[in-house]
Amino acid sequence: MRRRPSRPVSLAEWPPALRGLINAADVECPEGHAAALRALTALASHKFPSRGLFDPGVRGDDGLFSAIESVAVAHLGLGEARVHWRAALEAAQLDLEPRDRIEGAALHVQTISDTSYYYAGLAFGLVSVHLYR
Repeated sequence: MRRRPSRPVSLAEWPPALRGLINAADVECPEGHAAALRALTALASHKFPSRGLFDPGVRGDDGLFSAIESVAVAHLGLGEARVHWRAALEAAQLDLEPRDRIEGAALHVQTISDTSYYYAGLAFGLVSVHLYR
């Protein structure tokens, strides 16, 4: 039996607590973070019923990891950070300045990646609280 594609749930249909969190992120967080949280919460709403809580240590769910990375690229600047990281590596010498650029670019990539996984975990946790309430 073929599954019918699910309809995306609009923000207006989300529980008030989730809407409030997204609205607060729009005001308080850096640009793109609220959109990332919104996209990851929608992903969690779709995946949670069949998958359960999100565990970034679990392997074998490449589609989920690809979706999280897509959100990081679209909303948190991961693609641009990777371009800067690669450029820094290509220009690297053993001198201090190129080494500092590499370290700075790598730190930026890691920060964005950590942020995307933090928001994914937060989104899955929020959805689980809502569903089990």
